Amino acid sequence: MSGDAAMADREAAIGWCIRLDAGDLSPAEHRALRDWLAGDANRQSHLDQALALWAGIEADAETPELIALRHEARDAMACAAARRPLAMLRRTLWQAIAAALALVAVALAALLWQQQGGAVYRTGIGERRVVALADGSRLSLDADSVVSTAFTDQRRDLTLVRGRARFKVAKNPLRPFAVHVGRDVVVATGTEFSVEALTGEIRVGLFEGHVAILRDAGRGPVATLARRGDRLVPAERALVPGSELRLAAGAAAASITPLAAGDGLDEGQLSFTAEPLAIAAERMNRFAGARRIVVAPAVADLRISGVFNAGDSDAFAQAVAATLPTRVETGRDTLTLVAR
Repeated sequence: MSGDAAMADREAAIGWCIRLDAGDLSPAEHRALRDWLAGDANRQSHLDQALALWAGIEADAETPELIALRHEARDAMACAAARRPLAMLRRTLWQAIAAALALVAVALAALLWQQQGGAVYRTGIGERRVVALADGSRLSLDADSVVSTAFTDQRRDLTLVRGRARFKVAKNPLRPFAVHVGRDVVVATGTEFSVEALTGEIRVGLFEGHVAILRDAGRGPVATLARRGDRLVPAERALVPGSELRLAAGAAAASITPLAAGDGLDEGQLSFTAEPLAIAAERMNRFAGARRIVVAPAVADLRISGVFNAGDSDAFAQAVAATLPTRVETGRDTLTLVAR
C-alpha cells in the first residue's frame, strides 16, 4: 500500500472512531464499516489504535481545554455527516479531526513523559546541523544546541535541552509530534516551526501550519495564553505563520512578534529588533570564537537592534558600545559589556 493510501486509511479510522463514540451505527453504517475493514488487513489495526487513543481521552481528559478539543472533534464530525455521506468526506476534514485528537493525546501525555532513551543530536559552538529523523521529519539544529528524541508507535516526543532547533514535521495524525522545553510543550501535526530556549524565556517561531503551546499548570497541561490587542486568546490562535511567540518565565501570558528577517537557521547572520542586550549576547555566544560576550546586570535590559555576522563577537561588542551607553572590557577569553 502506498504512503498516501495508508494515511487515508488512518484518517478514515479516526472518523469511524468518532462516529462509534457518538452512538449506535445504523444498519447501513455497520455494513459500510464492515466493507471498509474488509478492504485492507491493516485497517482494523488503525481503528484499534484510534479507539484506544479516544478511550484514554474519555477516561482522563478532565481539564476544560481537553474537553473543548474533544467536543470540537465531535462537532466537526457531526456537521460533516449532515452534509454528505462518510465515504465522500474530504480529506481536509479528517486532517482537522486528526489534529484535534493529536493535541488531546499529547496533552494527556505531557506531564507523564520521561526520557526513554533514543537519539540525542547536538552541535558545538558555531556548528549547525540538519538531521533526517526516523519518521521522515527534518531537524535543523542551531549552534550550541541539543535535542533528544524518544519515538514510540504512539507518539513522537522530543526535548530541546539547550539552544534552538527548527522542525519540519512529517504528517502522521496518529503519532503526535511534541517538543518539550522545560515545563512547556509545543504540539504540531505536520507543520514547520522553531523552538528556542533562552535564559528565562522560550520562543516559538511559526513558518507554516499551526502549533499549540501547552503549559504545566500543576493539575495538568493547559493552553498557553497570548496577548492579541487588549485580549488574551489561546496561543495557537494568535501565533500565525511569520510570527514568533515569546514566553517569559512566570509571565501570565505570552507576547507575539514578527519573526526577524534574516534569522533563519540557514543564514550566517543574526538579526535583532529591540532585543534585550543579555539575550542578544546569549544568542551571539552560540557562535563565539575565541572570546565570549558577558553582559553586566546593569546593562542587561538595554535594547539593541541590527544585523550581525554570526561568530564576530568583537564587531558585536564594539557596535553595542558605539550605540548604547556601554563600554567593552576585554579579557583573555571574554568581552564584557558594562555601563559607561
